[in-house]
Amino acid sequence: MPNAYLGDNYTEFDYVCVDNIANVNDEDLKTVDIWLFNRLWCQGTLEQIRGVYKALTAFGAKVILDLDDYWVLESGHIMYRHYLSTRLDEQIREHIRLADHVTTTTEHLAQKIRLLNKNVTILPNEPYEAYQQYIPNPSEEPDPHLFKIGWFGGAQHQEDIALVEHSFSLLAHDKSLDGKYKIFLGGWNENPVYVDYERMLSCNGKNANYGRIQAADIYSYVGGYNFINATIAPLRDTKFNRLKSELKVVEAGWMYKAIIASETIPYTDIIVHGENGLLIPYGKKDAWYKAVRKFINDPGYARHLALQLAEDVRERFDIAKTAERRAELYRAIGRKL
Repeated sequence: MPNAYLGDNYTEFDYVCVDNIANVNDEDLKTVDIWLFNRLWCQGTLEQIRGVYKALTAFGAKVILDLDDYWVLESGHIMYRHYLSTRLDEQIREHIRLADHVTTTTEHLAQKIRLLNKNVTILPNEPYEAYQQYIPNPSEEPDPHLFKIGWFGGAQHQEDIALVEHSFSLLAHDKSLDGKYKIFLGGWNENPVYVDYERMLSCNGKNANYGRIQAADIYSYVGGYNFINATIAPLRDTKFNRLKSELKVVEAGWMYKAIIASETIPYTDIIVHGENGLLIPYGKKDAWYKAVRKFINDPGYARHLALQLAEDVRERFDIAKTAERRAELYRAIGRKL
């Protein structure tokens, strides 16, 4: 998205996506000024990684590596065994060392990257409204008489969702709230991980106030926020998670939704408890229930927090301003004709 923005708004940049660099021939190589890669340009031995870098830069092009996650996974991550067996963490380290420049989303992760490569620029994740999903559409919201709470995420969050399992069990058994709210699992599909998410969020199917939002691709999943009033963002307080981007908060604010999040970095970088969202201290098992109940019983309060978050996010995450810095970076390191 950010590079599509440059292509759309800066005539000096011609941005082209290539699905496989193996299909790029020497004549094409000569036309490239900057290569942009997310996390890896290839998987293989360290010698292979160096060889591909040498080929990419043979005609004077520079390589920028983009990272928005830490490369050392914890044992509970769904990709942990794969990273361990392929030594992918060491492969990513070699990519960082070789890259001419590295871009990342937060200062927290930048500090880790600088230990391997001092050429780092922080460019945060930001929505681009040319992608239709980032235009809020309240008309899609079903049943305005219900307060709707949702969670959206990938298949690597079982340990995070487990943080709210107890509270959502309390919610399911609170009959005073029946008929006042709906819980939505965003990204539902037949993957066993999502079946487990559903078990935890619906109290083993006992909560009649539960529903699904079907999985969607990366160009449309944010549209799921149109079906809710507030989102939850449980996150374990670990090194890997503290080095993540604040994307869930950005999405919520951009779509004018209230948020209840774990009291941990990176969420605490943006959320001020009681001003633009609610923060749940780690280990407070009942606190998620109390926060959700507060929103259900006082939707005006949730709306107040949502509007403040929207204002804060739009002020802090401005793709036009970040595009200027991105363009300056590309001009500075790009091949000089």
